Amino acid sequence: MPHTVDAVFQEELRRAGLSGRGAPAHLLALLRESPETHLSLPEIAELAAEAGLAVTAGDLARHLEALAEHGLIGRLPTTTSELVYDTVPEPHSHIVYEDSAQVVDLHVSAETLLLMVQDALAQHPEGVDVILRFRRPGPLSS
Repeated sequence: MPHTVDAVFQEELRRAGLSGRGAPAHLLALLRESPETHLSLPEIAELAAEAGLAVTAGDLARHLEALAEHGLIGRLPTTTSELVYDTVPEPHSHIVYEDSAQVVDLHVSAETLLLMVQDALAQHPEGVDVILRFRRPGPLSS
């Protein structure tokens, strides 16, 4: 049986306009407690199964999309067709390494990010793609 959902997660869901009970609440708690912050659908399904959360693959995908649409988790554009969800909802940058499929969070200032991009382009002029994503305002933004 899934563990009890912390009141903080329930309140976060309610503020986003979602129910603070049921599978989405347990799913959000699992994602936020995971040591890994970038997870694919199969990895999340495995986490849910290990926690005893009974949810079909279709329902799991719908719950994840609802959490992402309401700004409670993120979705990452990747170089594969597999969707990757980010358990850290606050805007931040990423480095995606194609050869290892590794995704690294960058919680840095705009100035530091610019220096990192300039350095990467200087060191690998033919091997760096820069993707800028402009987020649409979500229900939690002001």
